[in-house]
Amino acid sequence: MNVPLASPGLSKSRFMAGMQCHKRLYFETFRPELAEPADESGEATFDVGHAVGALARNRYPHGTLIGEELNWVDAERVTRTTLRNPAIPAVFEGALSFESVRIRADVLTRTRDGRFDLIEVKSTLNVKPEHEWDLAIQHHVLTGAGLPTRWARLMHLNRDYVYPGGDYDLKRLFTFTNLTQMVLKRAGEVMAALKEMRKVLAAKPAPSISVGAQCNTPYACSFYDHCHKDEPDHSIEQLPRLRMRLREQLTSMGVFEIVKVPEDFDGLSSLQARVVEAVRTDTRYHDPAISRKLRKLKFPLHFLDFETFSPALPLYSGTRPYQVIPFQWSDHILNANGAVTHREFLHSDRSDPRRAFADQLLDALGSKGSIVVYGAFESTRLRELGEHYSDLAPALAGARKRIIDLLPLIRDHVYDPDFHGSFSLKSVLPALVPDLGYDDLDITNGGLASLAYAEMQAPDTPPERISHIRAALFAYCKRDTEALVELFRVLR
Repeated sequence: MNVPLASPGLSKSRFMAGMQCHKRLYFETFRPELAEPADESGEATFDVGHAVGALARNRYPHGTLIGEELNWVDAERVTRTTLRNPAIPAVFEGALSFESVRIRADVLTRTRDGRFDLIEVKSTLNVKPEHEWDLAIQHHVLTGAGLPTRWARLMHLNRDYVYPGGDYDLKRLFTFTNLTQMVLKRAGEVMAALKEMRKVLAAKPAPSISVGAQCNTPYACSFYDHCHKDEPDHSIEQLPRLRMRLREQLTSMGVFEIVKVPEDFDGLSSLQARVVEAVRTDTRYHDPAISRKLRKLKFPLHFLDFETFSPALPLYSGTRPYQVIPFQWSDHILNANGAVTHREFLHSDRSDPRRAFADQLLDALGSKGSIVVYGAFESTRLRELGEHYSDLAPALAGARKRIIDLLPLIRDHVYDPDFHGSFSLKSVLPALVPDLGYDDLDITNGGLASLAYAEMQAPDTPPERISHIRAALFAYCKRDTEALVELFRVLR
């Protein structure tokens, strides 16, 4: 293949970017400064992948790691030398290239007949479509580079592994999915995709591609803000549950703003039609039925919120990879006379927090009064705790029966244009209770709370840092239930 001289080289990461969107590929190659810097969540995801990858290498003792500090020329030279040495059973982060496409293979293991198995390590529980492309581009390069391969396999975390404590059983912690046949079927598609990507990189300027579902599929694009900077305040992308067919219908009519949806357009759901009407008239929709429903709640009202984390590598015996572990709750209690009290819990050490969490929660909730939450999250966690602690199951089931979820009530009865299509608490609260927000807090969302608690659990976190995190977690979780109280008052 004749690769245009003007076309920069490709890598696996650039190929994957191009499979998502050619504009993303172009920007990552020529305008990386336009990307949003990785946030704490993105950095944490990277760290988890790195830790899982390092652990996976322990399944192959006596393997050789090709150092990341090497420049590409040296890395590929060392890789080829290592692969030729039959005494080395596995190569980690092997660097190879073919027709200006570079890859680093997580694991290459030598087979008895002199071939190699390609193994891609992922810190996921499932095989995803993008994993097939990941292996397919690597297989393309390995084959082109003259490395005989037998299998292309995905090595990922095993959802059925129950951690017994102590060292991980790596043979059970990880599981394999053989994707060789799928990879071979994609060989022609890989070559066609590479041809198109080279055309994109050889052309000027950036390709003209409208924003759409690809902006968040399979990953949130780091250029999202740049590509959406000129998006109207109420784009059709804010229509709840916007499916591809409806998007295509509207854009084919030249409709990109909610206010321009024709009044006689009949392709909307009742919820979408309500959103369109609220935006078109710049008026909040408020069905009085929600007030009548909320007046039926029984005092004392418990406004409840949980914080959880889901470690990829289980920390507590009896838990699985990515199992959701509740570690904190906040309960604001509104009495019939208007008086409000507050109780809270945050696990204080590195032991499994679930038993203390459940015991103290049940004591705070008592047996009377409605429990107000936002979303199904808390109910699901109570069910899981009941499944784990059989002696607490009846009391936890009783608490679940008292739950009233504000989310579907608001979705069915309220819409403000300032929701911008989202019914998350972080979107609803500023519109309905503008004086109460999160900007003054160190922790501003549940994802950051999870990361903070994970940092508390790390054995090398200094005491002063732990103290700071505890204070920040208390402030954040308390604000969540304060928000529920004020939201209830506005709606009622």
